Amino acid sequence: MRALGAGRASIVHALDDGRVLRRGGVPEREAQIMAVARAAGYPVPAVHEVRGDALVLERIHGPTMLADLRRRPWRLQAHARLLAALHDRLHAIPYGGATLLHLDLHPENVLLSPSGPVVIDWTNARAGEPALDLALSWVIAKTSGGLPGRVFAHAFRSALEADQLLQALPEAAILRLADPNVTERERDAVRALLRRGR
Repeated sequence: MRALGAGRASIVHALDDGRVLRRGGVPEREAQIMAVARAAGYPVPAVHEVRGDALVLERIHGPTMLADLRRRPWRLQAHARLLAALHDRLHAIPYGGATLLHLDLHPENVLLSPSGPVVIDWTNARAGEPALDLALSWVIAKTSGGLPGRVFAHAFRSALEADQLLQALPEAAILRLADPNVTERERDAVRALLRRGR
């Protein structure tokens, strides 16, 4: 198997032109959440098989939003609006007595396929309040993406109502600090952001 890419807690291998094997997370739970999103018409890869330690998923061809921004930085505002729109669509899906949250929805987890954007990596998804999802996406971009991330975070925030982010900032910071895959440098950036409150 050929490795296509790896996140902080997962690795993706190509099985063939139409399928990938993704190791990491809790596959059965993730597949169930992805099925809910897909049934609601949300752009998510199809799950072909659930294995004990992995998912066999539809292979999506296309760059990540982040890769596209590196090649075409003039698309910054359009991509920030697209990410905000993907949040809006997701948060219209009822789940667990609240709404469905992704809790890792940032430019590296959006693939730009020929037929439109597709959201990947549903490991952290759960029910909750939309403001938390928005705030966490902003915190991730602001504190983990270097200068390009901070520039994107500014554009993303301008595509939203600022109050949505600020209300949920403390909870989003707590979640980010609790993530075992976050570096100490990133933790320091999260703490500084929380102290500034913006």
